[in-house]
Amino acid sequence: MLAALAAVALVVWLVRARRVRQAWEARFVGVVAESRWLAHELLPAVLGTESPAARRNMWTASRPRLDALERSLAEVAGSAPQDRLGAVDPLRAAVIDLSSAMNTYAASTIPDDLESIGAARLAQRHIEDALRTLQSPSQDAGGEAYVQ
Repeated sequence: MLAALAAVALVVWLVRARRVRQAWEARFVGVVAESRWLAHELLPAVLGTESPAARRNMWTASRPRLDALERSLAEVAGSAPQDRLGAVDPLRAAVIDLSSAMNTYAASTIPDDLESIGAARLAQRHIEDALRTLQSPSQDAGGEAYVQ
């Protein structure tokens, strides 16, 4: 009887653990998709804008979505399974660095502010590197690719 109860408890625990893992994976896929939007859509649009006022307006209009991404990344990092921390932390750091660099660039009133655009481009490379790492054929402990 005790063995049967232990077996049932184990099955319940395993099912719950799997559901928690699947929910985390879904949230992770979501933050990766938002990070791709940031890197591949928003960033080129803002960096391609020559007018400092238009650049500032575009960046300011996107801040709520970026703030939500940063919060989501913090939550995903805080709840990451131990074997997935290495996937989250570089992306989170790249998004934070990019946000900071772009805040400076967007606030600049100088059309060709080489220092702030250089920092923004460097941050852009870091987020691209973090996203590329997620797309590599690296395998986690379960044998699944990080992002498919």
